[in-house]
Amino acid sequence: MRLLSKDSTVGSKPRRSKFGALLLALLIQGVLLGLAVFVVVLVPEFRSDPEFVAKKKIYLPQKELQHKVALAQFQNAASSPMQIERISAAALLPDALPSLPAMPKSEFNPIERNPAALQSDGLLGQSGVLGALQGLKTGSSSASLFGIEDSGQRILILFDNSSTVWNKASAAGVTTDAFVRELSMLVNGLNANTLFGLVPFARQVGTFRDYMVAAGARNKQEAKRWIAENVRSSRKTTQLPFAEDGIQGALTVAFQMEPEVIFIISDGDFQRGKTAKTSAGDVPWKDVDKTLRALTREYGIEPRIHFIGFKVEPEAAAAIEKITRRFGGEFSDFTQR
Repeated sequence: MRLLSKDSTVGSKPRRSKFGALLLALLIQGVLLGLAVFVVVLVPEFRSDPEFVAKKKIYLPQKELQHKVALAQFQNAASSPMQIERISAAALLPDALPSLPAMPKSEFNPIERNPAALQSDGLLGQSGVLGALQGLKTGSSSASLFGIEDSGQRILILFDNSSTVWNKASAAGVTTDAFVRELSMLVNGLNANTLFGLVPFARQVGTFRDYMVAAGARNKQEAKRWIAENVRSSRKTTQLPFAEDGIQGALTVAFQMEPEVIFIISDGDFQRGKTAKTSAGDVPWKDVDKTLRALTREYGIEPRIHFIGFKVEPEAAAAIEKITRRFGGEFSDFTQR
């Protein structure tokens, strides 16, 4: 067996002690590393992740508004309204009114009227107000035209101013001046409580006014001036509606004014234009009679119709006699005078 020397023994001791300390340090680090891995990796986590779940219906509690609460408190604090009994009459007045005292009667006299009253008649007569007010009075005016006399409160004159009428009137001895004078005398003789109107026609239809006017002084003057200027004029205007022209249109316009008496001046030879329902040319008397019957049913009036003719043909004269007799009027022809 080989024995080590003293020097070699002494030199190996420090080397062995350094190697042991290194191993011990490595061992401690390995233990710490193992503990750290166990704590971080191997320790289980027992808390689960939160789940986000929402219901289909979401209910939000309704908040009561403050004014509703205040209103309820006010209603609770307010007292109930006071009940008021209805007023009832202990006794009724008698139905019959006391009779009026006897009043003195006074007749109308235009001479005694002052100028202010005449001007008021004219202004009111133009608007139709005077006629509506004085229509309440009783009595009527007498009217005379070419020898035919009648009386009423609503008098209307229809005159045919076609060229044939003027020729026949001139042949019968009635000039234009005489015609104007006759119409003016009729208008001038009316009382102020009478309404009158003027309707010239040939094929076209016109009016002095589209309504009845009161026979006040101013309206009489305007009517007489209008007669003198338009008695033979072919320009005729009216806003009143009518379907056929000529005598049928003139009668339609006349019945819209609701007259009580109608004077018609013509030669009985009526013409009309073409429409959707009628042909142009002479107007058959059966159509005239049909128009009068329709207007009577529509307006519910039957005015007295008088006819003044100039050299009327026998066939037309027979038809005119029939119409005037049915409407309580008269027929006068200048050929028979």
